[in-house]
Amino acid sequence: MTPDNSETSKKRITVNLENIDYQIIDALEGVIANSKAAVIYQMIKEWINQNSDRIMNTWEIDLAGIRRQVIAETKGLSIKKDLKDLDKEIINQLPELFETISSIKAIELAEILEINQKTLQRVIFGHRNELLKLGLNLKYEDGLITKKE
Repeated sequence: MTPDNSETSKKRITVNLENIDYQIIDALEGVIANSKAAVIYQMIKEWINQNSDRIMNTWEIDLAGIRRQVIAETKGLSIKKDLKDLDKEIINQLPELFETISSIKAIELAEILEINQKTLQRVIFGHRNELLKLGLNLKYEDGLITKKE
C-alpha cells in the first residue's frame, strides 16, 4: 500500500542561501563590527587567517611575499630591495638543505622555505651563478629539484 502523498509526505521548502547570509551578517553587526561592511571585512580576514595554507596551495598566492611587501611599504622600503633580501635568504638556506637530500619536489621545498613555488623557481632559475658559487648545482625537471654532483 502506498501512502497518500497529499497528506503524509513532507512539503519541500526552498530557501535562498543569500537570505541566510544577509541574516547572519545582520546578526553579527554590532557583535564583531559596527557596520555590515566591517562585518564582512572581519569575516574575510578571519577566513584568510584560518585558510592561509589552503590559499597558497589552491591559488599559488605567496602570502609570505605579500606580508613582506606590506611590511616593506609600511616602513617606506622598496619592494625590489625586499625581494632581493628574500632571494639572498633563500640562496643562503638552499646549500644547507641540500646537504641532507639529493632531490626534492619543488612544492615540498617551497613549503619548507615557507614561500610560493613560483618564488622558489624564480630564485633557482634567476640566481644560478650565485648558487654555483656556493657549490650548489641544481637541476629542475618535472617539478623535481635535483642536486647534481
